[in-house]
Amino acid sequence: MKLIALEGIHFGYGSNQSEILDDLNLVVNAGECHCINGPTGSGKSSLLHLIAGELSRPYEGDVYRDPSLLVGLVMQDPNVQVLRQTVGAEIAFALENLGVAPELMVEKVQQSLRRVGLYISLDTPVGVLSLGQKYRLMMAAQLVFKPSLLLLDEPWAQLDDKGVRELYSVLKTLLSEGVAVVMVEHNPGAFSGLVDHLWLLDAGVLEAGGLPADQGQTTSVIESSKEPAGTAGVIRHIKPRLSDKDCECLIKIQPHEFRFLEQDCLFQCQQSLSLYKGEVVALVGDNGAGKSSLLKTLAGIQANIPTFPISVLGKRPRLGIYGSQLGLLMQRPNRQLFEQSVLSELQFGLKRFKLPLARAEHILQTLGLTHLGECSPHKLSYGQQHIIALASLVCLQPKVLLLDDPFAGLDKQHVEKVVVLLQQLSAQGCGILLTSHRCVPALEVDNYWLIESGKLLDGAGHIEQLNVG
Repeated sequence: MKLIALEGIHFGYGSNQSEILDDLNLVVNAGECHCINGPTGSGKSSLLHLIAGELSRPYEGDVYRDPSLLVGLVMQDPNVQVLRQTVGAEIAFALENLGVAPELMVEKVQQSLRRVGLYISLDTPVGVLSLGQKYRLMMAAQLVFKPSLLLLDEPWAQLDDKGVRELYSVLKTLLSEGVAVVMVEHNPGAFSGLVDHLWLLDAGVLEAGGLPADQGQTTSVIESSKEPAGTAGVIRHIKPRLSDKDCECLIKIQPHEFRFLEQDCLFQCQQSLSLYKGEVVALVGDNGAGKSSLLKTLAGIQANIPTFPISVLGKRPRLGIYGSQLGLLMQRPNRQLFEQSVLSELQFGLKRFKLPLARAEHILQTLGLTHLGECSPHKLSYGQQHIIALASLVCLQPKVLLLDDPFAGLDKQHVEKVVVLLQQLSAQGCGILLTSHRCVPALEVDNYWLIESGKLLDGAGHIEQLNVG
């Protein structure tokens, strides 16, 4: 049964740019799983929005939709989809619009939460959830109204390995029930056991057959599920530890219980942790473990927390005291972009701190992004916004760089370029702390910290424990 068909679709954002979609054709039948791969900024998310029927700009071509078609969409940044204040109200929103009786809603909402592995109270404020937890919430908000077509934008990047395994199981069940799935994914190998049609979108053209020749697939997460998320993989990419006594300590974290005011402990730090000059440390943990909150605390911008025994550059973290010496990349890059052009965005911090403006053009050239210099950063893809926000920080050449999931939304080529930038900064003495749900094979780190089972651990002292099983 044909659910949707795109015929001869042409679409672009104007401004003298080439078309995002050029004579594109796609047919999706009930029970099929389509996976769309392609370079960062190639238009994959725009294609999902067109399929969902909510593209904001006109396009050319024909779109057939089955009269019974009901579409669910989970966007790459779930924050832009949030409509209500609490978890229960967010999921019930669709049921309210469908006229479901109130006495039937609670059970349906709870069942939807369980399907995506989110076991939290319906009264939980959406604002306290991590980005990965919000992605699961948006999944639940779509599944509750039983769509016939489910659209997913970069699920692997937003979910930890446990979440990916749970999603895999959910999708397998949905497909067996006749629901169609179209996902955009830089790592299609994680869902290879489900995918019926693998597509490559590049230069406006959608081609069957899969990945570019230089981009191999990652092993399915189901096949590798015996390896604990974010543990052994990190250990394989760790560099020999530098001598502490010969290095300047940039970040010092003393033992404490990390919590928000009047809330339960999020995790316990039972040992001293240090980040030294020139080191790259990976902070690994599942969705909701507290990685982003710790990074924002180190930057001095996390609200609603007590004072912790933490020092950054010899000072207790506080907003506005570090100047250009500290940079923070947030998970939502659009919150850090506010200039009218990419080049102006990179130059903003340089002007503020009276640093050479030539650094901006040099970074764009290094990243191969000079063609985006005059483009508005607000019209770029999520992945492009991520790398531009990072580039604006790299321009400053800070002493400490805090990066929250810096590789989210990036294709293999952009990941490699970011790795080169980080290696150069590290060689210049910058201390880098980055978060991830799992290891980044392209990047060697000096050490890693792990948040697991409510504890923040120094990986150097727990290698044997982490490799168990």
